[in-house]
Amino acid sequence: MPTSSSSSDRSILRTNALVEMAAELGRSGLAGAVSRRRTALIALHCLAVFARRQFDFLCKGLGPGGAFESDERYPLTFLLEATARQMSFDIDVLLRSLSHREGASSNLRMRTTLDLADRLAIDALAPAARHGLIEAAALLTYFQKSPTIRLIPYAPLALIGIDFSATGDRSRLLAIAHETGHHVYRQITVNYAAHLDEQIDALAAPASDTSAERWPRWLLAWEEEIFADIYAAIVGGPAAALGLHEVILTGRRASLVEDDGDHPLDALRPQILHTTLRVMAEQSASAQRKSLLASADALDAAWQQLLIERGAPAEFIPAGEDAPVALADARLLLDALVREMLDNVLAPLIADANHTPWSVGAENASIVFAESEAQFDVICSTLGSRTLPELSLRNNRRVVSVARFPVEDAGGERTIGQTGDPYLDDLCSRGLAGESLQADQWKAVFLGGDWTTQEGGSGIKPPVFSRRSFWWLSYRPTVQPMRRR
Repeated sequence: MPTSSSSSDRSILRTNALVEMAAELGRSGLAGAVSRRRTALIALHCLAVFARRQFDFLCKGLGPGGAFESDERYPLTFLLEATARQMSFDIDVLLRSLSHREGASSNLRMRTTLDLADRLAIDALAPAARHGLIEAAALLTYFQKSPTIRLIPYAPLALIGIDFSATGDRSRLLAIAHETGHHVYRQITVNYAAHLDEQIDALAAPASDTSAERWPRWLLAWEEEIFADIYAAIVGGPAAALGLHEVILTGRRASLVEDDGDHPLDALRPQILHTTLRVMAEQSASAQRKSLLASADALDAAWQQLLIERGAPAEFIPAGEDAPVALADARLLLDALVREMLDNVLAPLIADANHTPWSVGAENASIVFAESEAQFDVICSTLGSRTLPELSLRNNRRVVSVARFPVEDAGGERTIGQTGDPYLDDLCSRGLAGESLQADQWKAVFLGGDWTTQEGGSGIKPPVFSRRSFWWLSYRPTVQPMRRR
């Protein structure tokens, strides 16, 4: 049986190899003009510097003679391994974003699909940046088996995985609107750019009984996915709802009422987008109001008919519970929660007269679906002339920033090796200087802005996710609304 000392030594060997790999790969991105390739290489360089700092922080504070308060649940070898897994995952994704654009390892259809996906994703993020909900970010898409978004703390960059089959079916790219919704959600709820210490103090306070009773636990468990679906409807319009219908219908009938404790039930999920379209219709210009409302009605009628045809049960059992819940009751609660989010944190996007979704449908219910798809095709054909934001280096290559983002003054930069949050970066510097840190403090640095909780990472949830706080009722943008370039 290896000793803890030998395990730590092996962990350090592995982490050093990963840092050296990322550093060598990223070195060629330190010079040259902005490009998709250079953005990926700069990200690898930032990853190497950030990971070196994370590994040194953990070893300094929790290794022999370290000054950090210990937590027996999370030994040093575990923390190093969790960080190494996340680093390996990012190296893999960034290399895929490169190879899927290179002639030797892709075909023309793959490259043109990724180019379109990049442009759709930036277009999807722009409304949230314009209203101060998120900072500017570059974005890279890549192919994988299913849509996902990769959130990273060390660069103003989002990484979105898209379905390989999008090369043959453009409607699969509508999932990008949902994935960018996750990016917006995380920047709002894990707002490490503004007063994290105050957020943690507020979240540490016990929830009132009144708040705890407002929504059932099973509904709040779906919170992030609900938000992402709402955002998808705001960005994509009826075409996004139609795309969701099609994806759900490829699943098993039994999955319609299976609660995974994370995603809304398939039987109920389209309603999130239908309700959002109705709210958009209520607040839209007259030219769009009738089309959006007719589209929402047509989509809802089609979905209810499909549920009947598939024999969907009238109730479901929430994950981790025993008592069934009637779908009709769940539908009313879900509708109320969606409207509450739209009336608060997302209200500026709904009220933005300059925002036009990728589709608005049609007043004639018989052509809603065809018109929505055609409108999305038009959007896809008009995005090709827009320049893409890229990562760039400034201040003698000590700062990474976003160049050419389509919204002015939206921020989007950080010192290389840091997260861009003063609270976390200060804690890390203090730990590296040998100061004593409490367990909650070094865990916050280890998490790196939720980085190490994804894809089999640490399993520690950051404070903002440990208890639901109905943040959407009181959230205010951290910066003033932005202007278009």
